[in-house]
Amino acid sequence: MKKSVLLLMMLMASGLMSAQDDYKSFMDSAGENSALFKGYTPVLYRFVHTGTYYAFEKSYLDGDVIYNGKRYSGVKLNLNSHLDELIVFDVKSNRYVQLNKSYVDTFTIGTRKFINLMERDKSGMIDPGYYQLLYDNSVSVYKKIVKVYSETVNQEYIASSRGVIKKFITSVKYYLVNSDGTYVIKRKKDILDLYPEMKKEIRKHIRVNALSFKEDTMDEAMVSVLSFIDKKHE
Repeated sequence: MKKSVLLLMMLMASGLMSAQDDYKSFMDSAGENSALFKGYTPVLYRFVHTGTYYAFEKSYLDGDVIYNGKRYSGVKLNLNSHLDELIVFDVKSNRYVQLNKSYVDTFTIGTRKFINLMERDKSGMIDPGYYQLLYDNSVSVYKKIVKVYSETVNQEYIASSRGVIKKFITSVKYYLVNSDGTYVIKRKKDILDLYPEMKKEIRKHIRVNALSFKEDTMDEAMVSVLSFIDKKHE
């Protein structure tokens, strides 16, 4: 009996030492980015689904992040917009790490810029979380991307494992913040109403540049119009 207990203790100690060695090896390989890789293991979605829980695409892109006051450049990042969590991928160790949100300031994923809003804004309309900083000049525009999990019943396969269709649906909101307050932008009219004295000029700019405020072109249209307005006010 004593031998069995001793053997078990030795095996446990050996396993602990092995885990410690693995962690030390992982942190050594991380090098100057070791502090960045001390986060949590991200949630794994081990079920078949359509759509993606990432903000844009599954691929991790090169980016920068200011984390706990330090800038980390050239790291692989992606944003889980279902849980609103920033994930970093360590290429050397092939590990994914969810960053502690309380330490994240700003970051970029590819060419897109993001900001972590720690508190609800004065209007009470913008909740804390990660937002794409779409525009930042005389006004700021924050784009909130949420991936909503949904289940629907597939009547054709209701008696099988394919009876429930699991998917992630994209929900997007735009918030424009100026010196007067916070506004939700859903359509072209919402911007025109903010600049009544420039409506005619803005409409002409939209027409000449063939801008569309539809879902897939909203970003470009909004940035173009706001840039035009700021240039006029220079």
